[in-house]
Amino acid sequence: MLNRAYFALIFSAAACAWAADARRGALVLEDQNCLACHTVGGQAAGHEAPPNAIDLAKPLTSTYTPAALASMLWNHTPAMWSEMSRQDVALPRATEADWEDLFAYLYSQRALALPADSRHGKDVFEKRQCATCHGAVLNWNIEDPAALAYNMWSHALKMARETNTRKVEWPELSGRDLTDITAYVRVQKNQIPVSGFSLPEPETGREPFNRNCAKCHQGTHALELRLRNKTWMDVAAAMWNHASRMSGVAVAGEDMKKILAYVWELQYQGPTGNPERGHKFFNEKRCIVCHSPATGPRPGKAVTVFSMVALGWGPSRQMHAEMQKRGVPWPYLSPADVSNLVAYFSTFSQ
Repeated sequence: MLNRAYFALIFSAAACAWAADARRGALVLEDQNCLACHTVGGQAAGHEAPPNAIDLAKPLTSTYTPAALASMLWNHTPAMWSEMSRQDVALPRATEADWEDLFAYLYSQRALALPADSRHGKDVFEKRQCATCHGAVLNWNIEDPAALAYNMWSHALKMARETNTRKVEWPELSGRDLTDITAYVRVQKNQIPVSGFSLPEPETGREPFNRNCAKCHQGTHALELRLRNKTWMDVAAAMWNHASRMSGVAVAGEDMKKILAYVWELQYQGPTGNPERGHKFFNEKRCIVCHSPATGPRPGKAVTVFSMVALGWGPSRQMHAEMQKRGVPWPYLSPADVSNLVAYFSTFSQ
């Protein structure tokens, strides 16, 4: 069976306004027979992955949002049904909540972006002259990515003054650099990596974000646009590099964690869909043949990205057969199509 230690990559349920639990999502992956074909980090239910079954720990889409994952899963549905039928594998019966948790688990793989290269970290630590002030290792909390991001930001304000005084170049870092530096520090301290972390409720970060960041980060500089597809170390490194150009914005530790939770959720959710475009797609792709435009696919209930997937990998067993009878091709959905359809259906539940 899949190594449970791999499931240590988690988000706290409190870190997500939608209450997704990545730990439970890892179990959903196993319980719904996904591991009959797929592997996660090369591990699965006692088999090697078939050539056409991707490893779910690898980047699955170019844009990591629920809509992007929903698009990939929806488009994969007909082929998946055929393959599971051929192998006589029980079809999944995941609920909307199951898909929320499963998406959070898959996203957590991207969020932490392990493994790291401690040798490269040592090289960066020395070449950026970190050891000049910090000695052999950083005396910081490197296990909590949110705490590390805060420490990087706070320290950068002091560093900016030091580099100006010494007239030396600002030591810019990439997310990869920072990931590897933390690995190097762990080796020096003989620490075992801790893969879990938690954040406060995202909505609590709206007020401190508006107070400290919103004046600059709007329009094309909005963080939900600039932080797309970033790992936590990418975010921390971007804050470090950006701080050198700031006049100095001091943010308290708890406020920083709230801000990080707030902008992280914006990144995860992705851009809001366009209901007019969703309406147009609904008609052009002949969804209206089977579905009422006034109710969408779930009469009387709000439609979400996750309920779209639950529909496609649940009732679609009957829907796909009916579509074949009527000569209606399975509709291809891009991530934007998913977001637009959800926005369109949502207009009927307001």
